[in-house]
Amino acid sequence: MMWLVTQIFLWIISFVATVNCQGGGGGGGGSAGIYGIFIVVIILPLYCCYQCCAGKPRRSNAKFVNKTTTNDEEKQIIDIKLFQSGQWESQYFQYSKWHGPYQIELSFDALQSKVTGSGLDDIGMYSIEGTYSTQSRRMGLTKTYQLGTGNRLENLGHTVTIQLEWNKYNNQFEGKWYVRTKKFKGAGDFKMNFDKRNQYMPVLSIYEKV
Repeated sequence: MMWLVTQIFLWIISFVATVNCQGGGGGGGGSAGIYGIFIVVIILPLYCCYQCCAGKPRRSNAKFVNKTTTNDEEKQIIDIKLFQSGQWESQYFQYSKWHGPYQIELSFDALQSKVTGSGLDDIGMYSIEGTYSTQSRRMGLTKTYQLGTGNRLENLGHTVTIQLEWNKYNNQFEGKWYVRTKKFKGAGDFKMNFDKRNQYMPVLSIYEKV
């Protein structure tokens, strides 16, 4: 917070200095003043907005999972094979490339609509907890890294918010990951699918009315 206040203060000083600066031909000061106003009115609010919102989802996991975007008929359909306990594969996009796939062990509690699990990726070991909905076909996960494992430069023992929705065309869950730490604020694409190699028979999409 103190860093942000310092940055705003420096922007204001820069603005005042720009406005008071007079050009050699008499017209320079006016254009400089307009430029300074542009910085304060346009750039500064955008900068503050970025600092506030970067790495943060628009909705909490609970609100994201329970928000239904399908029509009334589709709301009555539940795919009982989408949320299976066992090994899953995940990939995330960062630094202009995809990382993974990495295996995750997930367990779904149908009574409470909760999901827990654990895994290991190129950052380190982590635990998973979250919620899901068979109606909206969404998952909201919180990944918490175990400090001291994996990449010691990247692993800060931080948490990652992951919000996913089923894509029936690609046959996988797709969405975004969000991170806010002292060193990094950002988001990127994330995808995850059930690892069918551990099954004797392929999983078919089964629908039933409720």
